[in-house]
Amino acid sequence: MVAAAGMKKLLFSFLFVVVAGAVFAKSPPVPSLAPEVERTVNGLIDEGKLAGAVVLVAKDGELLHLGAFGERKLGAGQKMTEDTVFRIHSMTKAIVSAAALQLLEQGKYELDDPVAKHLPEFAGIKVLNADGEKAPANEIMTVEDLFRHTAGLAYGFTAPPQLVDAYSGPPLWGGTSEKFCEELAKIPLVHEPGKSWRYGVNTDVLGRLVEVWSGQSLDVYLRENFFAPLKMKDTAFWIRNDEIAERFATVHQSGKDGVKPGSDPLGQKYRDKPKMMSGGGGLVSTASDYYQFLQMIADGGTRFGRRFLQPKTVGLMTTNQLPDMVPQIFFGKEQRTAVGFGLGFSVVTGPSTGWDEAAPLHEYGWGGAASCHYWVSPEDDNLIVITLEQTVPYNWNMERALKPVIYKAVRGQ
Repeated sequence: MVAAAGMKKLLFSFLFVVVAGAVFAKSPPVPSLAPEVERTVNGLIDEGKLAGAVVLVAKDGELLHLGAFGERKLGAGQKMTEDTVFRIHSMTKAIVSAAALQLLEQGKYELDDPVAKHLPEFAGIKVLNADGEKAPANEIMTVEDLFRHTAGLAYGFTAPPQLVDAYSGPPLWGGTSEKFCEELAKIPLVHEPGKSWRYGVNTDVLGRLVEVWSGQSLDVYLRENFFAPLKMKDTAFWIRNDEIAERFATVHQSGKDGVKPGSDPLGQKYRDKPKMMSGGGGLVSTASDYYQFLQMIADGGTRFGRRFLQPKTVGLMTTNQLPDMVPQIFFGKEQRTAVGFGLGFSVVTGPSTGWDEAAPLHEYGWGGAASCHYWVSPEDDNLIVITLEQTVPYNWNMERALKPVIYKAVRGQ
């Protein structure tokens, strides 16, 4: 029995190498890259800030580095591997945004369409006025507002105190995507549509709209139009079999005494198919899978000989689309200096002094609630970096430590 299990794991490892070779082009190594990545990530592990991680670096369509560090679950004897499956949470957003934009290209809607045109429950929506009272909204919530987080929707952690419960409870999150939108439309907006930026459930609404426009459930649409053709074999809204479950990383809680096994920050369960496919944060994936999606974006919407999006559409995702009155994105007092938002990614619009000093102009990316991160730099031959971990509370430790190191190495400095 043990020998059979060992042979199974050995066979799977061999198949992973074969598949990886089929979807990655291996470039000549950057001599300083791997040692610096290893030193940096292992340093975070030694400091008790991290249980384990997978880091992928690619440039100009070629793989420079793919490494696994530490453990999937502390104390369980499970080493992190390159094919470990992670909860990617809000890294889901870019994929669902791309799906919605694919349907834009098919003429299913226009960006300036009122959301209520396609989801009638949003007709007559209210907004919190200056006195904190509900009042009819003066502006129209458009589909474009959903992409760029200017709709006036929030999350529990970004909502004003009087709306935290409404955004956090079972009435909103306990049913289907259709029920989600019906309940959401009853909650007043936190600001007039188009007048400010507020991180929220916008992409969950987009996920529902993908279902309305396509006539398919979100999981089916993504599988047929992105995951299958992009060879993203481990990406889904739930863990589909025991083999994938064996590769599923545990969330770790970070505290003053280091990290220890914890729970999903969104309270999500992944072994069963969910009632609602969360377009804002429901996917699990691997570094290699997510790389295929990002490389398609970096290549202007094509991958493996297939066009997924037009270059102009990709441009909408990877350039700032915020209105002039919203110069940058922010989370309360956290001002992300010179960071705007496109139709799917955050975008660096200038020197990010005091926020992300290592980020070059036009860099785009985002992250997920368990401290996963990714970024792409068009100015550096489409450098792609993916750093996956499962650590809460959300932190920037690995991105902040690795970003200057990786840029220095790939630029030959």
